[in-house]
Amino acid sequence: MEINFSPDNLKELATLVAPLLTINQPEPDWAKLKDVRDDLFAGKSPAWIRLYVFDTFPEVQIENGQSKAWVKGVHGQGNVTRIYLPYARAWMHEHHDEIDWTAKMP
Repeated sequence: MEINFSPDNLKELATLVAPLLTINQPEPDWAKLKDVRDDLFAGKSPAWIRLYVFDTFPEVQIENGQSKAWVKGVHGQGNVTRIYLPYARAWMHEHHDEIDWTAKMP
């Protein structure tokens, strides 16, 4: 059995079917700090994250040369802070209890 559609019918069919399709795109490995703040850092401010995570745990900073470090551009001027998500998620799960989530900015 063969079904033939006119170009207009194909467009209409595509318009009806498109909302039913979900395209699972893999999560990127690298993300900007502003894009993962809510998810990884409970919505804390960038300054809070820098002080109580990046500076308190310098081993997470790639510039410090540590294996499994996952953030770059923490204190760079003019550079966007970027997070390597595969390492960051694992580290955050392992060290969650070591972070003082109730700490206030000085």
